[in-house]
Amino acid sequence: MNSSRQALIALLEQMIQIESINGNEKALGEFLCEFGELHGLGVEKQYCTEDRFNVVFTYPATPLSENKTYSLLMHGHYDTVPELDMHDPFNPVIENGYMKGRGTVDQKAGIAAGLLAIVEIKKRGLIPKRPICFAAVIDEESEHRGSMKLVESSIQADYAIVTEPTGLQAVLGCKGTLPLKITVLGKTSHGCRPWLGVNAVEKALPILERLFSLDFEEIDFGKGLGLLKNSVNVGLVKAGTAYNNVPDRCEISLDCRIIPGETNDRMKQKIQDLINEAAVEHPELQATVSTDRPDWHWAPVKERGLQSAQTSLESDLLQLAERSHKAITGKNLSSYITDGYTDMDFIINDLKIPCIVYGPGNPRLCHTAQEQILLDDVESARMFYEEFIQENCI
Repeated sequence: MNSSRQALIALLEQMIQIESINGNEKALGEFLCEFGELHGLGVEKQYCTEDRFNVVFTYPATPLSENKTYSLLMHGHYDTVPELDMHDPFNPVIENGYMKGRGTVDQKAGIAAGLLAIVEIKKRGLIPKRPICFAAVIDEESEHRGSMKLVESSIQADYAIVTEPTGLQAVLGCKGTLPLKITVLGKTSHGCRPWLGVNAVEKALPILERLFSLDFEEIDFGKGLGLLKNSVNVGLVKAGTAYNNVPDRCEISLDCRIIPGETNDRMKQKIQDLINEAAVEHPELQATVSTDRPDWHWAPVKERGLQSAQTSLESDLLQLAERSHKAITGKNLSSYITDGYTDMDFIINDLKIPCIVYGPGNPRLCHTAQEQILLDDVESARMFYEEFIQENCI
């Protein structure tokens, strides 16, 4: 095993051992700062709350306050979801070439690969024409405070790569995600005399029927990207305070996913139109819709929302990535638009930087008890990042 691969595995093991469940990222953030300083990188804490911070690495060392233009911005998040039903999640185990543990795929391996690529470039004495920046952010799994703070810095770069797991393919776009809550009102009464009340669940039925009947047109996004369409998932329906009370409100929580080219506002209006249609047939219906997610308590993310984003098939960045991928793997680079959401949204829509997502790991293993990553793919990702930097930033 070569020394670069050993260092990569060791770094990933250490990162997995430090629990960084969303909201508890500090210990891993401090470790990443020490790692960057040990290897002579510029290291800057970018505070998002009183004790939660992004770690911004630069090479050569150039703080954001002094220089906001970089040749490449790399982006990864170092918070994870909880252990859920995963056994011994913070004890990384290597079996049959895979490392198991919470965060291996989502997405500490991408951060480890990106950081070691920059360290290797530095070891070889290569100096970028403009500095390279790696932003390891917090809170991707919830309110996206890390990426929103990065946007506040007005950082600029020629290109950006998000190191989320893609199976070493290029993600050129993502769906936006719009969490909505429909609140339907009724009137409470004792369960023994339901005719004295107005059951909010019953009143919600015309809305639910229309939600489950929604269908959206499939759009062809071009060669290799396939057909995509908007979607609405009824994820939670909550009502009542006790079995023997008539519920006076029913809350319907929706997960709306919006393809590139569509907007969150249009989706919200579609849901409002659906409610209005139900109210025409049922004039007594009282219902409102608002942007709301159970784990969102921070007003700025509710106001901004999470938007769809896309990089063109004709983008220079994609062509450069194709060359680097071919040089490392000997294979052509596949690309797709993900049904999920990624922080490329902030990079493309707010910072206006051309961006792709490229990282190691099977994204279908994110948030599961089976989370594990093929170490060969982590090494390939490191080599890809190093190749991209060498060919396009030096």
